[in-house]
Amino acid sequence: MSDPIVRRILITNDDGINAPGLAVLERIAHKLAEEVWVVAPEHDRSGAGQSISIHTPLRCYAQDDSGRRFALSGTPADCVLFAQAEWFGETLPDLVLSGVNCGANISDSVQYSGTVGAVLTAEHLGIPAMALSQAFLNREGIDWSPVTELGERVIRALWRPREQPTCCWNINFPACAATDVKDLRWARQSSGSIQRTQLLAGQDGRSLPYWWLSFERSSKHIVAPDMDVAVLRDHAVAVTPLRSMAPLPDDEASSLIANE
Repeated sequence: MSDPIVRRILITNDDGINAPGLAVLERIAHKLAEEVWVVAPEHDRSGAGQSISIHTPLRCYAQDDSGRRFALSGTPADCVLFAQAEWFGETLPDLVLSGVNCGANISDSVQYSGTVGAVLTAEHLGIPAMALSQAFLNREGIDWSPVTELGERVIRALWRPREQPTCCWNINFPACAATDVKDLRWARQSSGSIQRTQLLAGQDGRSLPYWWLSFERSSKHIVAPDMDVAVLRDHAVAVTPLRSMAPLPDDEASSLIANE
């Protein structure tokens, strides 16, 4: 690939500082920026959305001697806000990358996603941002090759410096080998994949009740070809603008990741 596209990138996620997807994104970011900062939750904060910590203090832990890699006790949104206040001030990062999430962030999942929440928080600060997620069919055998091999090209294809409104993307990579990825496609966020709410009841050691919250999901009825679910199903990278209507990728951008 060519030279870095920005001076400084901030990376976060919602799967935690030790997540394999974060390591993938760090390797990608170092090819795109002169300076890479990592501020990620100290443990899994999936489902945190754009929530912030207002009832508990934040604690920050250096992860190495670089002075640019930290674990934070809060949410993904906290990570973006903390980094801005503690280190960046008015000299904001050129780009925030969030992920790579373990699992797709599509359809009704987008509103709960901490991966996406970090990107929306960055947009509030006026920072271009992209959420990256890798879909899978089997959690025990996730193929990271689509995002590993195509992630840098996708980010370069979408990056537009100083665009108005701020560039803000949700990017999902399909559950297949990188060699089977067809192209990059603009996708609309679908809805209706959550069928109903479920509660799994239990009792703790003092016989007090608790409940696990979950959802019953199905996306078989989502078949329109431009919906995010259908795009992933067709082994293409699904790209959806978040909130602000950023410029959509053109045919040239799509062809940048197409396999020969």
